[in-house]
Amino acid sequence: MLVTLADILSVYMEEKLDRIEKNMGDLIEIVVSIKDNMVTRDELASELVGVRAEIASVREELGGKIDGVQRSVDAGFERHSALEARVSKIETELHM
Repeated sequence: MLVTLADILSVYMEEKLDRIEKNMGDLIEIVVSIKDNMVTRDELASELVGVRAEIASVREELGGKIDGVQRSVDAGFERHSALEARVSKIETELHM
């Protein structure tokens, strides 16, 4: 059997094409996987709206707690001021 240069090139080209097809298949698989895992702009925007709503809710909750603490401090100050006024009044009456 006589092997010609054309036969050798034919086998070489077939092997090369097989490797190219395999590599293309691998690349297509990777691209499909990436596409499946990608988040669309709309999905991201929707998620962002949810996060912003959650942040707003936490801000409102914290604002309410801060207001409650402020009212408690104000009430304590008023009680302290009232007590101080009564003590001053009693001291004034005792010194008369």
